[in-house]
Amino acid sequence: MTILRHTGGNIGGMHPVQYIFKEDISAFNISIFSLTGSLTLKTGKSWNYLYGSPESIQIEGKEEATAAGTKYVYQLKMLIPKDRPDVELVLRNLNNRHLIINAIDKNGVSRYFGTPQSPMKKSGKLLKPANIEGYNGWEVVFIGEFDHPASYSAIAGFPLDPPE
Repeated sequence: MTILRHTGGNIGGMHPVQYIFKEDISAFNISIFSLTGSLTLKTGKSWNYLYGSPESIQIEGKEEATAAGTKYVYQLKMLIPKDRPDVELVLRNLNNRHLIINAIDKNGVSRYFGTPQSPMKKSGKLLKPANIEGYNGWEVVFIGEFDHPASYSAIAGFPLDPPE
């Protein structure tokens, strides 16, 4: 269920994020002191990749005070060209699923967004060229609320291309 790097004439996919379904995880541990997370996948499972259009991946986070304590809200947005038949199928299969997202920023820092207890969820909307000149595809948004900040991956970065 990987959306591969785009090579066509539309604004092409260049930058990936990884995702995994919560049921594909055998262990997920976070050190609250260092905010470092370690994740073990079930046998035979692997990360899936989503490639967004260049410079389109945005991660926003905010803290909100609640009666139960601080809540951390994260939103990851990306643009994915839809001119390949498999794109809509893969994106539709992410609806109503519980996801853990691994995203790497431009400093090479990798963070997990979501946990098995508080996963990320996907929403999206179709954008036509009138919204963004030359772009025809999906704006995909992953949203989650957590009781601690997103954890840093114990393994720095990830491969830019899925394993063959």
